[in-house]
Amino acid sequence: MRRQEAGLSLRELAGRTDLTASFLSQLERGRVSVSLGSLRRIAEGLGVQLLYFLQDENGAAQHDNGAPEYSPVVRAFQRRKLTLPNSQVTYEMLVPDFSGKMEAFYGRLAPGTGNVARRLREPTEEFIHILSGVLKVGLVSGEYVLHPGDSIYFDGAAIVELSCASDDEVLWLSVITPPLF
Repeated sequence: MRRQEAGLSLRELAGRTDLTASFLSQLERGRVSVSLGSLRRIAEGLGVQLLYFLQDENGAAQHDNGAPEYSPVVRAFQRRKLTLPNSQVTYEMLVPDFSGKMEAFYGRLAPGTGNVARRLREPTEEFIHILSGVLKVGLVSGEYVLHPGDSIYFDGAAIVELSCASDDEVLWLSVITPPLF
């Protein structure tokens, strides 16, 4: 467990996250659910990306000692997934782990849905390439409507909103550096 690997007690992690030690204990034992906001605070308190907590749907290969076996390949059926509440944005990680200098993910939005982007804890650069559907990207400098084959590159602090601007689901590839998701 990451908290123990970091040498933190429940009280120390509680102090870093403004969550109670009792809640964190119940969470570790699988007795309560966690909101995305609380999970973000825990990730920041432990110094890991939010997606660190997501499991591969089919599990990863393991060494005899129980440690996950590293593979540079991410199979489509083994992608780590995250759906943001109240937005219907789904992200699927395209990189095997979070040790690199960038992260790549596959984004998906249903028609009529979108999200308001939140500020990340560090400056970033992001690239988005549209695979299908139409995506509206709101930046501080204006709104941009992207169609299949279009791409956009921007400073991460400039993003304000992503929304589906088509009658079909929009799918895109995104790369962000440094990895902060």
